[in-house]
Amino acid sequence: MKIDLKKLKLHSHATEVFHLQALGRDAYLRDIGGRYIEPVNVELVVENNGNLFIGKGKLYTVIELSCSRCLEKFSYTIAANFGLTMAEKTYQDYPEEDEDIIFFERDEADITSYIEQVIFTEIPFKPLCDNECQGLCPLCGINRNIDKCECQQEFLDPRWEKLKKLK
Repeated sequence: MKIDLKKLKLHSHATEVFHLQALGRDAYLRDIGGRYIEPVNVELVVENNGNLFIGKGKLYTVIELSCSRCLEKFSYTIAANFGLTMAEKTYQDYPEEDEDIIFFERDEADITSYIEQVIFTEIPFKPLCDNECQGLCPLCGINRNIDKCECQQEFLDPRWEKLKKLK
């Protein structure tokens, strides 16, 4: 996702609205078992404040994840607000290693990696297909959301085992 800042650079304290759409990189989500179902849509308002370009935006996409309890695939909607700061590489007030600033040259800023980071932070640590997901039976492996199993599960905390012998 690249934005052309040529017009905005000409007018200090002006704003410009960008509407971007791009296919997400499935390789970015592969390690967590995910993939994009819909393109990434971004609405971004950028203001030229003289030296820096300050952006505020919203993104929307749908990805496919695996439930951490039952392992079934499900779609997960991501809608997030974000803010970013961009500067030309020739701007010397900030070191180029500053991770909070997206540096660009030739009037074009590539915000792809920043958008991917925003999406990745919106993915839950333990994704669930449903808050009431019952998961898999630890004994027979059946998906308890679909079928009931006959496994007898008596979980007794080992710390209480000695009290059971006091009868």
